[in-house]
Amino acid sequence: MKKLFALLLLAGMCFVACGPSAEEKAKEEQRIKDSIAQVEADAKAAADAEAARLAEEQRIAEEHAKAEAEAQANTKTTTPKKSTTTAQPEKKAEPAQPAQPAEKTSRKSGAKQVN
Repeated sequence: MKKLFALLLLAGMCFVACGPSAEEKAKEEQRIKDSIAQVEADAKAAADAEAARLAEEQRIAEEHAKAEAEAQANTKTTTPKKSTTTAQPEKKAEPAQPAQPAEKTSRKSGAKQVN
């Protein structure tokens, strides 16, 4: 029994001694904090980029609307000139009739050759 107790005590001490040291635990916690800070910075950068993209789209849409309004204003102020000449309706060309094939005659007078 004494040998078993000594063996368990020795195994427990090895188990505790083989674990991470205080320095290793501090490094791991610092790595986790740095990782969280990096993720937050990336999220903020992505949000800023999205806001900039939306602002650019809004600016382009406003410019487009302004250009359309100016174009409509220009078309309303200028009236199209009316033609003083009267247009003659175009005559439709009649389709050409296919040429009739010449009738072939045989050497005998009055007899026609059939194709």
